[in-house]
Amino acid sequence: MKLTLRHEKLHIEGIRRKLRILHLSDIHFSPHHSYEQNLLRGEQIADLAASQPKDVIVMTGDLVSRSADARSLLAARILLTHLRHMAPVICSMGNHETDLSWNMLYAYRTYLAAAGVTLLDNTACEVCGVTFCGLTLPRSVYRNANGSYFRLTPITAELVTSLLGECPKPCILLAHHPGGFPAYAAWGAPLVLSGHVHGGIVRLPMLGGILSPERCFFPPYSKGIYHHGSSVMEVSAGIGKFRLNDPAEMIQIELF
Repeated sequence: MKLTLRHEKLHIEGIRRKLRILHLSDIHFSPHHSYEQNLLRGEQIADLAASQPKDVIVMTGDLVSRSADARSLLAARILLTHLRHMAPVICSMGNHETDLSWNMLYAYRTYLAAAGVTLLDNTACEVCGVTFCGLTLPRSVYRNANGSYFRLTPITAELVTSLLGECPKPCILLAHHPGGFPAYAAWGAPLVLSGHVHGGIVRLPMLGGILSPERCFFPPYSKGIYHHGSSVMEVSAGIGKFRLNDPAEMIQIELF
């Protein structure tokens, strides 16, 4: 796996302190790779993370795939333990975590707690004097009960408020699905960190990302920095899954 590093320097309205954030997303530890391959992927991530200055590490969902087994979770726990020795680690939920079986979800939560990681499941915490909110969207935002991608639940500011309450200003919102950016901005988040789209899976010059997991061509938010009013969203192309002309990445964000 070729893992790249992207640097972003952002000035965010309302966040008055300097903060260095290491952003990871969509690692997708799964039994489709051997345990040894998962461990190697974790070692590559940990090595690159160790080389970067950071105050906090955030993971915006899909740390594991919905097909994860006990060994996939163990590989994830080993990585998180390494990362936690470097800086505080905050994880939010992705659609693959919400699709885990009850037993696997319980094990996932247990492993994160054992690694000393904070899981934000429609909850908030304060790290380095900044409030982080972790949004867990309903499954129907991603796929219907029959498995189709038609007539999905729209992401609205009202939906975000029903899940997280009123926006604590200022805050950094960890929201796996970037498609809700207008709603996140309307909710009041000055900075959103997201993933999910895997950079569009295939990226073409001038066109950007081609496909989203919801089978939407040319998703509007696939990778990079986006603006909506005074809100800013940074979307990671993620690390796992098949990709073409779309390298796996980790983002070092410096707020100034």
